[in-house]
Amino acid sequence: MKSLYKNFKLVSAFIFLLLFFSCNKKLTETNISPNALNAEQVDPGFVMTDVLSRSAMEMVLAGFAGNTSQCIIDATMQYVQQDQGEGVSIKNTFGWKGRGWGYRNFYLPLANSNYLGKRAKDSRDSTFLRGVSLTMQGYWFGYNTSGWGDVPFSEAMRGEDNILKPVYDGQKDVFKGILSYLDEANDAFSNIQAVSEFTRSADIMFNGDTHKWRAFANSLRLRFLMRLSEKTNEMKDIGVDVKAEFNKMVSDPGRYPVILNSADNAIVRLPGTSASDSYPLGAFNQKTEDPYRRQKPGAPFVNFLKEMRDPRLTVWLKPVDVPTIIEDKGGDKVIMTGSDGKVKRFLKNFQEDVDTSLFVGLPIALANPDNYNGNSGNDRSVIRNLDPSIYNGGAANPFVSYFAPMFRENKSPYLPGVFLTATEVNFILAEAAVRGWITGSAGDYFRQGILASLKQYNVNDGDMRVYNPETHQIEAYKQDDFLNSMTDRLNNATDKLLPIMEQKWVALFTTIEAWFDWRRTGYPDLGKNLVNGPQGEKIPVRFYFGDSEKNFNEDNVNKAIQNLEPAVDDQWSKMWLLRGTGKPW
Repeated sequence: MKSLYKNFKLVSAFIFLLLFFSCNKKLTETNISPNALNAEQVDPGFVMTDVLSRSAMEMVLAGFAGNTSQCIIDATMQYVQQDQGEGVSIKNTFGWKGRGWGYRNFYLPLANSNYLGKRAKDSRDSTFLRGVSLTMQGYWFGYNTSGWGDVPFSEAMRGEDNILKPVYDGQKDVFKGILSYLDEANDAFSNIQAVSEFTRSADIMFNGDTHKWRAFANSLRLRFLMRLSEKTNEMKDIGVDVKAEFNKMVSDPGRYPVILNSADNAIVRLPGTSASDSYPLGAFNQKTEDPYRRQKPGAPFVNFLKEMRDPRLTVWLKPVDVPTIIEDKGGDKVIMTGSDGKVKRFLKNFQEDVDTSLFVGLPIALANPDNYNGNSGNDRSVIRNLDPSIYNGGAANPFVSYFAPMFRENKSPYLPGVFLTATEVNFILAEAAVRGWITGSAGDYFRQGILASLKQYNVNDGDMRVYNPETHQIEAYKQDDFLNSMTDRLNNATDKLLPIMEQKWVALFTTIEAWFDWRRTGYPDLGKNLVNGPQGEKIPVRFYFGDSEKNFNEDNVNKAIQNLEPAVDDQWSKMWLLRGTGKPW
């Protein structure tokens, strides 16, 4: 893996230059050395490597570890709150900025995926590369239309046809096109006998395994069919029977394999050899711990994990650095080193607003999150004097949990770039069974979804992973007991969609996908948790277009805005996917 990434910067920059200069013929004719390779002479396998590595990093940045302006959905879905800095207003209280069609690098993976399809004919593995191109275009078009609404599709990436101001296609037409791309990708992969050694080595996700690529493409298709669950009638009007298509795929696993095993997850692991290929909160990218420490877990997320006795709590989170104990030490509040050598805060009298749990999250949209749970400058000063190694800078709230140390590492097997996993597919199938789209057992798929997530984080039966909030002890994880309790929760639910979406919300932590499901279903009910929401209990439902689109393609952008409800380009307006559904609010 390291060998594939050792020239990560060079490959990305090289491909960018090739793409740029290939669109400027006169410039290339006069300024390119006759000894240099042109775009048509570079093996398209290199383009595939760039597509996968760039896409994976963008998903890491968007899902959890990006800076404030990049990563906002982690706070929106209440996994995270930021306790200092710009994120208090941008992340915690939804003061979002424009994130248009070309925002950061979201466009480049799509453009390079499209270019890969055009170059595929130049490779001995042309059918395979065409399948990868269609799959990744489907992935990114799906991401973009789900995030913004109407986006360029039919005229996208057609500069060579002198289409410089592409129309913004209606969202339902974009989804129809995406579903067609993914169906074509499955057909392409199913007709391949073998893939060359070079192309296998360039495929940093599946090593040229066509069956896994088919499963990824088909699983994406199930994802997007389910995303259309509230728009089945309108899709049928344009020739897409969402329910029938979903059932056809699940009923024929030979023709439509999907990701059901974690070993087949569509992920790319970060090698962690330099800043460009390392986890964004790791030491290569962050010289101090301050950015890592500013990210605190959200209270609804923490409290749900504690209530469920979920072993993933102790995988993802650290106990508070300074526990709070109700005990008379001769004063109303005493901070001291206990007999076990750990710094502790002792309170003489119980205070309702103080959380004495070992795992504490920040409530959502607090006006001053850094002061939560009785934190004060005086307390921090005492704590530093008792043990200077605990805190030496900002974001120092010792009475709220931090995320686990793996989030501060340059690489971790548990923090890859995630496109789609067996966990998500099983929850999609559980929902389909509840909706009556398929005949399988919702309970079985539900259990398999939870189990796949646990395996994804190497949680095994008997591990000392379960926090008991009553005794404050870490206990052994008993797999059958945990799965049975979750199944009972499903069976006893009035609306069985709720426990499925709750568990899917938990399992999709570090990704952006839970936002799309919450918008569509309204589950879990996260709006009720907002302490200081700018629009009451409302949570944003879309990204809004950036200045570049408005400046260079104003007429088409304005037409897309007119299809929003209300016709205002902000994070609160509903796109076609949500209009008329009453969801999520």
